[in-house]
Amino acid sequence: MVLYTTATATTSNVDDRSCGFSCVRDSVTFMPIPVIQKQCYEIVAPPDETIITNDFTTRLYVTPPGVDASCKEDFQMTIYAKHDNNTGLNKYIDHFGYSQIEMTDRSEMASSTYAGQMPMYRLGSIINLPDNRTAYGHFAHYIPVVEEWTTGLTNFHTLKKDCYIEFYVDQNGLNLDQIKVDGISLTKYTYTVNYMFYFKKQFGHFILPLHGYGLHSIENGGNYFLCVVCKNVNGPYNAVGYLAGFNKRRFS
Repeated sequence: MVLYTTATATTSNVDDRSCGFSCVRDSVTFMPIPVIQKQCYEIVAPPDETIITNDFTTRLYVTPPGVDASCKEDFQMTIYAKHDNNTGLNKYIDHFGYSQIEMTDRSEMASSTYAGQMPMYRLGSIINLPDNRTAYGHFAHYIPVVEEWTTGLTNFHTLKKDCYIEFYVDQNGLNLDQIKVDGISLTKYTYTVNYMFYFKKQFGHFILPLHGYGLHSIENGGNYFLCVVCKNVNGPYNAVGYLAGFNKRRFS
């Protein structure tokens, strides 16, 4: 396993007040995903599909697929929005890994590509609206594609306070009575939910405050992915967040 760590993550590296009233750096650590090599112009099916909202999200970074240096293919990814979830807009993905998608000006998005495996990473931030630039801590993690979502029981760890679980569920797992956190039905908790419609399917995005240091669990019969986000960890400008699990997509 390889871990990447930086101690200087911010919402912007430009000294133009785009970080808001303050631009406090925070450390982030995450596990990068190996890039799968493909032949030039090779089509990958089914496509890589992802969904994400701007909750705890500042920016997305997209990794191009692995190809030979002589390949001149234009890697295309279709980006969908809440009010444009059928046609979308084509985005060209840079061969050198400089492509990014800003999330501060959109509530949610989805992506789809046949051009190869393109690992996407989330720069997570604790934002206090209406200032959507000043971040009170950062974290980063890989965003699994829909085919990599897990099912059944997942264990995860939280700190004592100021922690949330954020999870995305497909339409097979939207029965609230069958979503269980620590063995208790989700209907017994206080949570927020946002229903999303992409790829001719319905998804649910849930955020649940969860207290109590230690090991917890979530269980669902559908497919989902879960993130843990904690703020005020070592001070007001420090946060942690991680992806609880996924099933790595395999290519034949």
